[in-house]
Amino acid sequence: MIGTVYLVGAGPGDPGLLTLRAARLLETAGVVVYDQLVGDAILDRLPAGAERIYAGKETGSHTMDQAAINAVLVDRARGGRTVVRLKGGDPFVFGRGGEEAEYLAEHGVPFEVVPGVTSAVGVPAYAGIPVTHRGVAASVAVVTGRAGPAGEAPDVDWARVAGADTIVVLMGVANHEALARALLDGGRSPETPVAAIRWGTTAQQQVVTGTLATIGDRMRTAHLRSPATLVIGEVVGLRSRLSWAPRRPLFGRRVLLPSAYPSPLTAPLESLGAEVLHVVPVELSPPPSWAPLDAALDDLRGLAGVIFADRAGVEAVRERLAARGQDARALAGLRIVAAGRAAARELRAFGILPDAVVDEAPPGWLSGAAGERWLVAGSPDGQQLVGALLARHGARGVAPPVSTVTTPKWRADRLRAVLTTHPAHAIVFGEPGDVGAIVGALDAEEQSLLGSMTLAAVGAATADALSRLGLTPAIRSTDAEPAAVAEALAVVLGPSPDDGSA
Repeated sequence: MIGTVYLVGAGPGDPGLLTLRAARLLETAGVVVYDQLVGDAILDRLPAGAERIYAGKETGSHTMDQAAINAVLVDRARGGRTVVRLKGGDPFVFGRGGEEAEYLAEHGVPFEVVPGVTSAVGVPAYAGIPVTHRGVAASVAVVTGRAGPAGEAPDVDWARVAGADTIVVLMGVANHEALARALLDGGRSPETPVAAIRWGTTAQQQVVTGTLATIGDRMRTAHLRSPATLVIGEVVGLRSRLSWAPRRPLFGRRVLLPSAYPSPLTAPLESLGAEVLHVVPVELSPPPSWAPLDAALDDLRGLAGVIFADRAGVEAVRERLAARGQDARALAGLRIVAAGRAAARELRAFGILPDAVVDEAPPGWLSGAAGERWLVAGSPDGQQLVGALLARHGARGVAPPVSTVTTPKWRADRLRAVLTTHPAHAIVFGEPGDVGAIVGALDAEEQSLLGSMTLAAVGAATADALSRLGLTPAIRSTDAEPAAVAEALAVVLGPSPDDGSA
């Protein structure tokens, strides 16, 4: 059976501009072939098992040429896979999507096209520039700037293009001087306003403004490089009144969440303007045997209660009870404790209201616990933390393995990239296990990078886990509501002091 290839537009960078259709396809993709302009925050939506193939093309450097990309699409589809060909912007606006569609049709491979928000419109909008405006611009020309050798204007009828009220040039940085000369020769005034927008709609957005006569010098002064969009016309003058993105409380900030997408914090942070990255450095797989946990569940009446160290513990107990034909009622009569708010949320979704949450109250539930036995369900890091707490009160934890923890190289590499290439400004740790997962995936030198970042801890146990590693969280949130955590981060971090404008 031949799979389908979806030619999907990812939009200009902000994951909030993904279409619903694109987002759904990403969540179920078997193979994703993606370009340079597809950002990390979008790739975080992919399932863990999806095959990722980078096909980025930069000036003078192509990871894969077009023939190789075409061959990969056909090969994976003929293998019965669901293939998403993910392109920045819209696949049919200078994305070579039409060529790929032709190739697929010629080779009998079914395909669908999923349009995206083109950067020709989305990027100027995030810079406060409407490409049309009543009384200012009634026409728009969208032109490629990279159809010829570097330093030369592409073969375009510039005299006709120069007559449009607004001209948007995609991929035009390398040829910007030749483009300006071509427009001047076509009759455009040297005083025509111009904006050059790099990495538009993302946390790295940089805007340089000038005129056709000055924009080259201003771009050099600002060290503005590709990828960038050029907007030429009187609409650029509206930016001073219509700029809106930098006014958001976390504009220009990248925030790392050590959790899979989506997290309860994702939407609140994005609504405040942050670029949210999701990195799970570890993979949890079933333990070699469920027998120890099953034996503990057989012996529930001999225990004082169950402490769920993290979400992994809740998921494991829920799954094993279901395998035995049981549900939450099997835990009736036992004291149920959540070691953190994330575990508490997972328990409530399971239909269990915990008797205590470690972060919300002193451990009064452990008074008189000497000699008691508690089942501790969770990942190894979580079980170790809870076991130490029980030992301090003379109690004992029964901690059967509920998962096997591994750190695949690609996950560790992804984490390192977030810390070094366009590094995140903050990390929000939602539970103690997040701390061990992040730190355990880094070497000593990489761990030192955490000291230069704003660290936020949700709950006392998470803050303690950071403190034990010599890391001081700037935010110790006692409010588990995601919106409150996001607001606290906005107060401490605030928007980027440099909105990238020049």
